[in-house]
Amino acid sequence: MKTPGALLLLASLGLCAQENPGGNRMGIGLAAVAPLNDLESNFNTGFQAGLQIHFNRESRHLGRIRIDYLQMDSKGAVQTGLTTTWDGSAWVTGPQFARSRMEAYSVAYEWMPHLEDHSRSGLFGIFGMGGTLWNETLRPTSTAYGGTYTETDWGFTLSAGGGWRFNPHAALEARLVNSDLVFHRHPNYGSRRSYLTFGASLRF
Repeated sequence: MKTPGALLLLASLGLCAQENPGGNRMGIGLAAVAPLNDLESNFNTGFQAGLQIHFNRESRHLGRIRIDYLQMDSKGAVQTGLTTTWDGSAWVTGPQFARSRMEAYSVAYEWMPHLEDHSRSGLFGIFGMGGTLWNETLRPTSTAYGGTYTETDWGFTLSAGGGWRFNPHAALEARLVNSDLVFHRHPNYGSRRSYLTFGASLRF
């Protein structure tokens, strides 16, 4: 009981601190994710959810830190390499396939300039940069090679987009996100991973 109580206390203190007009404001975001380029041919539409911390909320130059989780599943089996099997008379080499789940954990700072002289309503832009940890969990389709394994990549991430704020608390947003991988190990998707997001952002 001590841990949940401590977390609840920290959350309540953080929300109380938002009463200061010059302080931060907590928020959440939820969006659909449409993969692009090489990801588009391999993955279905996914989702993104995250925590947001807003700065300068009384200014037209709103800023925020985003901490997001993204998930999308493969449309079908993805080729992960070659496998060699014995057919009873000779060794035969063929493609090896697996089902894939792509997950991403990202932290980014975004600048959101509003057209109005405040950030309470109206049209605004989104320009951001940060980092992303990509985890791809692969489940081989061949029962002879059962089990799962995960491939991990780091990416430098840039985002650009826009949105419409209905009031100080609710907005719709669309973003184009591109992540250039620091280490490129997966030939199926190339050295960059791009996607579109469309969803809502709620400030408390």
